[in-house]
Amino acid sequence: MKTILQALRDEIPYPLDEGHIENRLLARGLDPGAEADPSLYSSPPFLGAMADAFYRSALAPDFSESDISVKKPDPKLLLREANRLYALIGEPERFIDTPTVRAGPDPDAYVRY
Repeated sequence: MKTILQALRDEIPYPLDEGHIENRLLARGLDPGAEADPSLYSSPPFLGAMADAFYRSALAPDFSESDISVKKPDPKLLLREANRLYALIGEPERFIDTPTVRAGPDPDAYVRY
């Protein structure tokens, strides 16, 4: 059978450090080494850990080493998925993609809609 740690790792489309994934599970009250069961995938703690991991993936840089290159999916898509999961479990969104428009000649004056 699969552990909770492996279950979360398999759900994330970007290779995050295993320690970070473990931290997200522990922060949500889940034992990374415990056996995953079907009810885990719809539980608020697991969905929250998954949202946290999507959020972290969106912030992670692309990287390359030797002949291996890893590019993350579009960060906006990752953030939307994270926010969808946060909303599903009743937590506030971490990122709100709102348009920004300059408000006059001052380059530091912006209006958010």
